[in-house]
Amino acid sequence: MGDREPRSPSVPRRREPGSAESSCRSGESWGNVGGFDHTDMDTAERDMWEGASMSEVASSTVDELLEHLHARLDTHFSRMRDERALLEVAAPVFALEHELSAEDLDLLIATVRTVVAEGLGSRHRRWWLPFVVYAAEAGYDYVGDEYWRSFEQRTPGWRSEHRALIKSWFTKFAAAYGGAVPTGAFAAAFTIIAWPITHGVLPTYLQRQLAQLLYEFSAALTSDLLDNPPALGLRLAQRAASYTERFRIFCENTTLVGQVAAALLSGHDSPSPYLLNSTLERIVTDLSKEQQAHHWLRTAQRSAHRARGFRPTATQGQTASAPHTQPRATDPRLYLRLGDQWNAHAELPDLTPLGAGLPDVFRQLRVSRAFVNGADRHVPPSGLLYPGQSVQFATWPRTDQAFLRLDRAQAETNRILADQCVITPGPWWLFRRQGAGLATEVKGKLVRPGHRYLLIGANSLTPPTVPWIAEVGINVEGVRGYELTVPEQVSEKDAAALTAGGIAVLTHVAIRPVGIVASAWDGEGEAEWVAGEPAILGIRSELAPQRCRLTIGGDVYFLDWPAGQAELLFSLQGLSVGTHVASVSLLGDDDRPMTVGSLVITIRDPQIRPEGASVGEGIRLLATPARPTLSELWDERAQLVIDGPAGAEADIEVSLRGEHGQSIADLRRSIDLPLDEEAWTTLAKAIRRDHRFSDAYDDAESCVITVARAGVGFATLTCERGFQPLRWRFARSHEGHVHARLVDRTDGDATTVEFYDVQSPTAAVPRPVGADIIAPTRGGLVVARAGDASASLILPTEPNALLQEPALCPAVPTAGRTSTDVRQLVDAHARWLNAELPADAFVVYQQQVIGDAIARAIGTIIGGSHWVAIERKVARAQDVADLLAEMQQAVGISTSHKDLATAIAYSLYKWLSAGSLLRGFDTVIAPHLASSGLGDHPAVSRFLLMLAGRPGHLLQWPKDEITFLLEQVMQTPVLYRAARFAVLGTRALNDADGVERSF
Repeated sequence: MGDREPRSPSVPRRREPGSAESSCRSGESWGNVGGFDHTDMDTAERDMWEGASMSEVASSTVDELLEHLHARLDTHFSRMRDERALLEVAAPVFALEHELSAEDLDLLIATVRTVVAEGLGSRHRRWWLPFVVYAAEAGYDYVGDEYWRSFEQRTPGWRSEHRALIKSWFTKFAAAYGGAVPTGAFAAAFTIIAWPITHGVLPTYLQRQLAQLLYEFSAALTSDLLDNPPALGLRLAQRAASYTERFRIFCENTTLVGQVAAALLSGHDSPSPYLLNSTLERIVTDLSKEQQAHHWLRTAQRSAHRARGFRPTATQGQTASAPHTQPRATDPRLYLRLGDQWNAHAELPDLTPLGAGLPDVFRQLRVSRAFVNGADRHVPPSGLLYPGQSVQFATWPRTDQAFLRLDRAQAETNRILADQCVITPGPWWLFRRQGAGLATEVKGKLVRPGHRYLLIGANSLTPPTVPWIAEVGINVEGVRGYELTVPEQVSEKDAAALTAGGIAVLTHVAIRPVGIVASAWDGEGEAEWVAGEPAILGIRSELAPQRCRLTIGGDVYFLDWPAGQAELLFSLQGLSVGTHVASVSLLGDDDRPMTVGSLVITIRDPQIRPEGASVGEGIRLLATPARPTLSELWDERAQLVIDGPAGAEADIEVSLRGEHGQSIADLRRSIDLPLDEEAWTTLAKAIRRDHRFSDAYDDAESCVITVARAGVGFATLTCERGFQPLRWRFARSHEGHVHARLVDRTDGDATTVEFYDVQSPTAAVPRPVGADIIAPTRGGLVVARAGDASASLILPTEPNALLQEPALCPAVPTAGRTSTDVRQLVDAHARWLNAELPADAFVVYQQQVIGDAIARAIGTIIGGSHWVAIERKVARAQDVADLLAEMQQAVGISTSHKDLATAIAYSLYKWLSAGSLLRGFDTVIAPHLASSGLGDHPAVSRFLLMLAGRPGHLLQWPKDEITFLLEQVMQTPVLYRAARFAVLGTRALNDADGVERSF
């Protein structure tokens, strides 16, 4: 719609009779309304028509035309509703499927604009369908910026109070015509604009990415998926993890994504039941304007055509029994490695696909560390969003407890992980020796004559009584290990002993992958393929069967055995992504069962090369949290680690990209591999100080980091600014003044703006919405809110003028003495701590000064009268280390309090890292927590240290827990004083980098 300007004569304007304009070409301006061409009229007829009362015709024509368009659209959408209702899988109707010709659409656009310009009176609102189509056209043209700003520019006379009408009309459309209903996080945040954008089906700025996703997913297409759009949409959403945030938001409406994808994949020869051909052709035409996107779509359509051609037929009357526990693609893989003894490990799954289908789960995986049942260490935040993570077991995992658990995650998230990541049930675990020092788990618990295995079970278990078993050492508590050297011939007695322990002996039949190498094969009962590859299997037996009965997922196939051959080869195609069990029964004469066997087949999504590279590649780039935003990366809220050959030199390139992906700044550096978090922090600071970076940073929408070395490998990471409902942008005037402007993409008029001066960092000053804010010399903090959305930015300073200013001394009120007053200061600290930063070194310093001032104010409120003097001296001290003795004395006056202060004072040099401080402080404070009734409450030590040093981080804790602990601490202030002494003391003895990394 944005590129379409309707021709001026499409809709008449109001004119007064006898005006110069009304007597000039009047036929052209209104004759089309009647639906006839008057060019053949003679002069008398034309004079008769032009002599009519033009003012009456003009004033009624807009209303009549609006009514006419509404009635026509009503008929059209009613027919579509009835047709879609007959589909096996229900499909909604989209307003973009109006099927109007270009001329009629021009007429509708001009009519709507005329009505809006006249005030959009109540008489016009009866005929609302043209407005729905108009808004859907705007949704199709949406490019991810401010919907209402562009809508108002295209629609003169549109007022903000009209916005609620859009939602009301689309809601009526959904009820009356089975229209699409927005879902997902975007719909929850943008309750109005989500409607026209959803009914725009596939906005133009997302089309290229959907074509690419379909191309990359094409190998996993099956006929079942193509016939089930909701399932297809869910699978595509799970694969969209590496795409832009705006596209991932679009994919959260999985039903919509599936229907659009199924329609696009139908091709030109097969009309889709999910989208009208006219709408589909419009999208394809726009998408095909770029050669690469056109290629992606055509390739995906060919794959879909092939997938539709393979539809397996089941033999009626036969069913297959499902296994008791079918493994999942998200289950861990257990393996043993030989050192002095056997060590047990688990290779953890990459849970990115799981998190992509469940956005809340992904967000918690991104920021929460994970605990593995029995492991010797925790998994850092985001660790489960990368492949190749492994842990070693200190104790054998208990099967009655969840294998994976996220720290401080929602109970529902941990329940999902407990269901989706499960180890094989005991009581025995079987591993096949793969060579020197390695044994991999055989989940099917099958042994084959002539091979060696390791058997792991609880200490209390009695191993199978077979002569070829021997105990081996295993470095895991709670279990014992045994080695099975299975002979070529297994007696019935020995086979029965193994069977009693749940282990089967395969002697007459072997099922194995052949041909295309399987991506994983445990040597016995489990194999994996990538979707799109044929699973070619071989069944070998020394028996002489007549035929084979193969059962997969309830479908039964009979295969004749080749005469005189020991092996039957066959191919399975079109298996859906997931886990399948192929059960085989060899049949003799009269279909007499001779022997049985099974193979677990896992079909995985074809994964594109992930950002950051994969395990085994020369260079690997990992971010914590995973997929950081642009501001997280450069505001030091995210860390990078770059793995590579030790001592090798590599090149790192930082490319800032603009709104349309164009490069606006490129910086290159040389680094030594590997690069740890500390080295990255130093490098990031140097890059931020580069004027090329600082000049372009505010205009950047994304950043691409590339690490490469010839002959070794490369890795990339893309960080987006992300789709932000509210965002601050600023520019400098010729005089050097900073002007901040709010970019508001929200729906309504509930946006508020507040300004916080650096001298009074807790006092909010309301500012008018929509007006630029001229920053003072020292900058300040601007905060915008609209519902649950918020945006905060610390404004840049004027460096030259700032040098003439006195030292910053923020005034923070300390009159209150309640936990509510402390909580308000915690909120204020978080407000400054979490605000987005410009590329301005002075701002970083001011943020630190303000944060310290707020922390001192909290100490003044909680610490008590004697501690107040300490906080005042800390504010003025040149070297806080000179005050350590006074701090020690001020912790408390009782003997136990003095002993606590002494223990802390003697330990300060040992506590210079965050980990050592937390562990040491937890030890010395434990008796005092017990006497205060907090001994059984988890993580109190961490809470105290955060409150004393970085209180803003406490907002990551549950609100009721913060309230409870604050009240307890204020009743026993010695706990806070001890923590404050530990924090200030370690800071005084630490270097600058150490202070940044600690509490």
